[in-house]
Amino acid sequence: MKKIIALVACAVLFAGTAFSQNYKNAVGIRIGGYNAGLTYKHALNQGNAIEAMLWYNWNSGFSVSGLYEWSTQVINPDFNLYYGAGLHIGMYTNAFALGIDGIVGLEYKIPSAPIAFSIDYKPSINFVPGIDAYGFFDFALGIKYTF
Repeated sequence: MKKIIALVACAVLFAGTAFSQNYKNAVGIRIGGYNAGLTYKHALNQGNAIEAMLWYNWNSGFSVSGLYEWSTQVINPDFNLYYGAGLHIGMYTNAFALGIDGIVGLEYKIPSAPIAFSIDYKPSINFVPGIDAYGFFDFALGIKYTF
C-alpha cells in the first residue's frame, strides 16, 4: 500500500511539470532582507526556464546568478511552483565569491495584466572561504513584467 501511495504521489508531482508559466519572458526585481536584484527569466519549453539575476548586497558587493528552473502548475493555471539550481559569481568587500544556488518559490501571474508576483527561498553555498554574501536565509519577494 505504501508503494502505491508513493507511486501516485510521484505521478502527480511529475504530471505537473507538463504545465509552465503563462509567458515566454519576464524582467523584474527581487527584494530580500540581505540583497536586491534585477532578474530576467526565459521559458525554454513547457515547465523549463532559465533565469539570470544581477544582485547588489546591502552590506557591500554584487554578484550574478544563473539558474535552471522547473515549474509546475498548482491551485489553478495562474499559480506556479518553481524550483531549480544554478551558480553565482561575484565580488564582495574586495573578495571573490563563487558558489551554488538553489531556489524554490510560488509565482502568481495576473491573468488580465502582464505582471507576475513571486515569493521564494534561495539558499546558496560559497566555495570561497570567508565569504558570507549569501547563505541559507535568502527569502524574497519579486515582481516581474511578463511578455
